[in-house]
Formats: sequence, structure tokens, C-alpha cells
Amino acid sequence: MQINQMTMTSYELDLFAQVVWRLRTGGAGDDVRQQVLGDVTLLLRSDFGASYLWDSGLSRSTRCAAVNIDAQMLREYDKRIHVNDILTPALRSRRQAICVDDVISRRSLEQSELYAEFLKPCWMHHGVNIFFFNQGRDVGDLRIWRSVDQPAFGIRELSLLNALTPYFQKALAAEMPPKGALSPRERAVVEHVAAGRSDKEIARIMSIGFTTVRTHLKNAMIKTNSGNRTELAMRMGAH
Repeated sequence: MQINQMTMTSYELDLFAQVVWRLRTGGAGDDVRQQVLGDVTLLLRSDFGASYLWDSGLSRSTRCAAVNIDAQMLREYDKRIHVNDILTPALRSRRQAICVDDVISRRSLEQSELYAEFLKPCWMHHGVNIFFFNQGRDVGDLRIWRSVDQPAFGIRELSLLNALTPYFQKALAAEMPPKGALSPRERAVVEHVAAGRSDKEIARIMSIGFTTVRTHLKNAMIKTNSGNRTELAMRMGAH
């Protein structure tokens, strides 16, 4: 699908190219989606981003990567809120980029437990989602949100997600680490934390952005059920 350059700044065009490059060269699926999630969130001019992998055994989404979403709220979603998630199954069934408002009325959404217990407390109001399938297998998704004071998503964001779809499908279908395991970059960040290095030092050593370091830390805490950096370092030191 063609992207209308008039809807994108020169920075966003560069960002789009960078996302495509990372998807093509970023390695295993679990690692690459975390590398690009922050950039995709920026590209879509959004406030929040999340990405899950589908667990066919559990018949639900797991192994969340997130941008600007509270880690404790994500743990609550994983523990109990997902049971009352009326939105995700409807979005997943579409198998293409689609706005939340196109699958559920605003009134129904705001009356749901999902909205009251998760979306509203996290300030997520306007949503656009896409679930990626490769040869019929669900290989991951993107769940992008804007706050209530931002405009709703439209054709620009849908076009961008559809243009990125073939790259995501191929990248996420690559061999992934065992369920619950840290990605190579997450493990490297945790090892630096255990060595007493600051986030800025880690970013410099690994040649990645400061926010990327924070994202890897947050995801590692979620996967290991750690409450802080010290606990995370201790848990990983036991392995």
C-alpha cells in the first residue's frame, strides 16, 4: 500500500524506514517487536503502545511489551482483567488494522469492565489494533492508544499499519525464545543493572536509546514478576 508522503514529516519518513530496517534485521520475533514498538508508537503519533504474542495453549495473548503503560496495571491485566476483555477477541477476528470504534460502540466500551479497570486508569481512550498472521498462525499484535485529549485514529494510521504488515508478519514469525524467557537484549540490560550501571550508562554501552533501556527493563520486570531493579537483578542472578 502506498503511503502519502504529504501525511508524514521528513522525520516520520525516516522513522518508517528505520522500523522497516529493524524488522528485516532485528533477529527473533520477541526481540524485534520490542525494538520497534516505541518507534511505531511515535510514527502513529500516539501516547501508548503494547504488543502481545499469542499463546495457543492458553488461547490468549501473553508476553507483553509496552510503551508508557504502567507495569502494575499490565500485571493486573495479565492476572485477571483479561478474562473480561470483550475487545481483543473482536479485534483479533478482523486480522487487519482497525480502529477500536469500528468494532464496538463508544458507549458499550465505556460501560465495560475492561475500560473501567484498565483502559481508563491508564488514560487510553482512542485505539487502533492489528493482529499479524503468518500462514494462518497468530504471530503477534500491536495495540496503539491515544489519550482522551488527542484526535481519533484515521486513514493515515491504518495505511501505515497495513504498509508495515508484511514486514511484521515475517519478523514475528521468526523463531522465538521459550515462553517467559527474556530476550537477548532484555537479559543484557538486566546484566548491566546487576553490575550497578545506570540507565544512561547502559544506553551508551549498548548503543540504544535511553527509553529503549527503560522499555527492556519494564518488560523484564513483568516477565520475572519483579517489583523493582534490585529484585530484578537478584532474580536473574539466581538463574
